[in-house]
Amino acid sequence: MRRIIYAAVLAVSVWNCVDPFEPEVGEYESTLVVDGIFSNSEEPSTVYLSRSFDYQALEAPVITGAEVMIEDDQGNTTTLEEIKEGAYQTNPAIFPGQVGRTYRLLIKTPDGNQFESDWQLMKAAPEIETIEAEAMEQEPDNPLLSVVPGLQLYLSTGDPENNTRYYRWEFVETYEYLLRHPPFIGVEFGSPPGGGDDFIFDIVGDDFEGFRCWKTEESQQIFVATSENLTEDVIADFPLIFLSNKTPRLAYRYSILVKQYAITKATYEFLNTVKEINQTTGSLFDAIPNEVFGNIRSSDGKNIPVLGYFSVAGVSTKRAFFDRQDTPFVKFPPLGPECLNDTLPLSFIPLDRKVNGSDWILYDYHVNDAGTRIGYLLSKPPCTSCAGNDATNVEPDFW
Repeated sequence: MRRIIYAAVLAVSVWNCVDPFEPEVGEYESTLVVDGIFSNSEEPSTVYLSRSFDYQALEAPVITGAEVMIEDDQGNTTTLEEIKEGAYQTNPAIFPGQVGRTYRLLIKTPDGNQFESDWQLMKAAPEIETIEAEAMEQEPDNPLLSVVPGLQLYLSTGDPENNTRYYRWEFVETYEYLLRHPPFIGVEFGSPPGGGDDFIFDIVGDDFEGFRCWKTEESQQIFVATSENLTEDVIADFPLIFLSNKTPRLAYRYSILVKQYAITKATYEFLNTVKEINQTTGSLFDAIPNEVFGNIRSSDGKNIPVLGYFSVAGVSTKRAFFDRQDTPFVKFPPLGPECLNDTLPLSFIPLDRKVNGSDWILYDYHVNDAGTRIGYLLSKPPCTSCAGNDATNVEPDFW
């Protein structure tokens, strides 16, 4: 849930003074927040448990040590494993989701409180028909900036049986980019640095990471749509994501794996409400958001409010690739992340201060036009290692 801060200013023009208005904020009570979806995917489903937090907190506290179960309409249950703090996961080999069955979520928190979700039917998800790209220019939020060229990706789908009607999408994007400054040399400092025991060594063989990286990111926004008011159950040209030509996404090759969920009407209405709140809040003149309660409640007779939602949905997937040579852009996109670079003289003392004091990475020698070494070249981890940018140098199997 987003943290929202409200402020108001009262201007008294007669006295030409400005007095801040500080609204009274009552005592805040943290609330259980549930976020999860159970599907018929061969991959595990995950339920996240956390607590809401006030505007002074930096992040949501997670709930560890809870007992989280999923029950079907035949009385079968499975206990989810806590794979990391606050994240509870199913084992689809033991308890697979099945289309046509109904399921609910059961939670027992470490403080002994018990909660349950509504029963939900798992509907079959139709196949995604197409994921297509259109070259276009996007208007920037700042009118002083120039337009941004890129590819807008669109999704089209539908259900010939007219049974789906409500859709949700998530996606995982992977793109290849160039590591601009992989280290060819490293340094071992003596004690003290600059005392004569320092040395530079070459990085070769298996220790050399190479130039190519693959970055994977998951969608963070809510993507939902409905064909409820249409005569046919069809979603045409739904905008998924805009790929700016000013990022490394289109430097070489880009892949997107889209997950399409067949959700219920209640799930759609909940997600759409949350989406509208997230898109409209932030201005003094926006509507003040209310807490959006979902389909989870206390099951042991206690009046404990719960935020969030547990949804059940059939899923289908589709992957698409887009290569740089297939795009119409004249200007080449950046080959990798933005880099911070620095040059130092051939001295171990300032090099030690940079490497051990400011997280700079030595990657090569600085040479003059004659090829003579005159200094050291340094950069930051996003440009010196794939891992420094939460990427990998291992080519994905699907590439």
